[in-house]
Amino acid sequence: MNVSGLLAGCLRRVVPDLSRSAYPSPEQARREVAELVERHPERARLERIGTSREGRSVDALCLSAGSADGRPRLLVTAHIHACEFVGSYVARVLVRHLLEAYGRDAVATRVLDEAAVWVAPQLNPDGAERVWRKRGVSGLAWARFTASGVDPNRNFPFVEAPHGPRAWNSARAKPGSAWYRGPEPLSEPECAALARLARRERFCGALNFHSFGGVVYMPEPLGPDAERVREALAAFQGPFQAQQRHLRYRPVPERRAAIVAQLDAFLLYGLGTPSVTVEVSRPGAHLLQPWHAANLFWWANPPDPERWAANDVPAAAVALDELRTRTGGAPLTPAHPELADAIPDASPPPERPPELR
Repeated sequence: MNVSGLLAGCLRRVVPDLSRSAYPSPEQARREVAELVERHPERARLERIGTSREGRSVDALCLSAGSADGRPRLLVTAHIHACEFVGSYVARVLVRHLLEAYGRDAVATRVLDEAAVWVAPQLNPDGAERVWRKRGVSGLAWARFTASGVDPNRNFPFVEAPHGPRAWNSARAKPGSAWYRGPEPLSEPECAALARLARRERFCGALNFHSFGGVVYMPEPLGPDAERVREALAAFQGPFQAQQRHLRYRPVPERRAAIVAQLDAFLLYGLGTPSVTVEVSRPGAHLLQPWHAANLFWWANPPDPERWAANDVPAAAVALDELRTRTGGAPLTPAHPELADAIPDASPPPERPPELR
């Protein structure tokens, strides 16, 4: 056996193929979404909102019972960071719950009767494919990045915070940093696609699934509607946790200076959409196994995602319903409406980057 074959054999033993895990591949996940739409055409449709740097489709589902015209809009996103498969898993289970529990569960029925829920379950398809191909073996930066080496959750239009120390995970201007914000806001076609959808739909609330940590990050309320923002975000300080079965996530307020160029800040400050980050799961005993502890995939993704979906999906449905009610079904007054001016009307076809090493 040659050296490369020997190394490949060792890799298979030490780092098992992710297809043996509870997670579907990115392609299987996309097929799962398409099948849900096929089974529920009266309450779901799939829209291609953009194209990734490597040419993959960036999709969003619109869920509603009947026409979505004139209804409040709510947004759910997931898998903006390449390695965070559990967020996408929970988002897909939420879609399935809303569609299949309609008419049987009061909250699911009310949400689809009274609102249109947009779900973008895989915002970073290039990163997801890369992580899957490499069996989750990655440094911190490439566990987050798009195909061009940008942290997509630091790539949104922003206003520099006037005061306050920069947080350890604040957006960085230096390429190579795990929090690199890119050469300019919305340089990543995936982020530009989501921004255009948000401008078009004018969401009254948003929930973004990440991992891990078992907390809910809530942006600092600002602007003329700060009190109404605070009341909307309070949906995640009791109503959300009351529905969680295994672990009640701690709400964590975030200072404006700590979330520069992040999606939550852009949606809230630029478009008036109260938005939170839900960090799904927390590290467990599986990390005592060395082949798990040494692989960032298993830090970000628990081996039992269905347990965490059961923990978070009913809570998310209640929170979406609360956001609709607390905002009156419309976006609030943004603190920095000029941020919306940075959203391009259309993106040029993305240039495919050189092969990643």
